[in-house]
Amino acid sequence: MPEHIHTQDEDQHDHEHDHNHDHDHNHDHEHGAVRRKRVVAKAKDAPGLIYIERQIHDDAIVISGSLTIRFGAVALSELISEELEAAVREINESDGIVGHVKASVSTTSTCMISVTDEKAMTKESTTRRAKITLAAIVFVIDPADAENIIRKALSTIRTRAKTATL
Repeated sequence: MPEHIHTQDEDQHDHEHDHNHDHDHNHDHEHGAVRRKRVVAKAKDAPGLIYIERQIHDDAIVISGSLTIRFGAVALSELISEELEAAVREINESDGIVGHVKASVSTTSTCMISVTDEKAMTKESTTRRAKITLAAIVFVIDPADAENIIRKALSTIRTRAKTATL
């Protein structure tokens, strides 16, 4: 059976609770897999949160990750390319083999248009939002090491996007 692990870089915890009632009745609570899927789906899109999923298929280690960030005047594709190249170098230096490391980026920006007389005023936000989705297939490397390399790349992208004025 393939290994399948989800991790996040914020503290997450499970909870338990008791139900005490003065009467008997049956009722269902939304627990377990359904609730976790909803929480994970929401968490994947939380700004600044790095979400990583690791799976093992035969000899391949598959790392999927996502990060949603806010960014200003930054050459985002160049920044992401540099960090993915650094991750591949680190995997190679660890004697790992890279099948591929791919990222897709979808961006959104906000523009407000207001008309009070006859002339429209527009105001565009200098901050945009980007969702970066990453997939890496690597071989001959400890799965936790591969995950940490990809997490570091996403973390560096997050930090550089916040501070960059490219």
